[in-house]
Amino acid sequence: MEDRLTRLEELYSNQTHTIEQMSLEMFQQQREIAALKQQIEALEEKLENSGTEIGGHERPPHY
Repeated sequence: MEDRLTRLEELYSNQTHTIEQMSLEMFQQQREIAALKQQIEALEEKLENSGTEIGGHERPPHY
């Protein structure tokens, strides 16, 4: 019985540690995603302000 309880406590401790690691990783990923979204928004704004079109109907210069 004592061994079984000790094993359950070890499992609980390991799971708690894993959950904390996953939580930290998710927090870091959310920060990275937010930064990437800001970069995308800045690039979209820069593209809109540049006045150039992407995917126009003009022939490429090599034709």
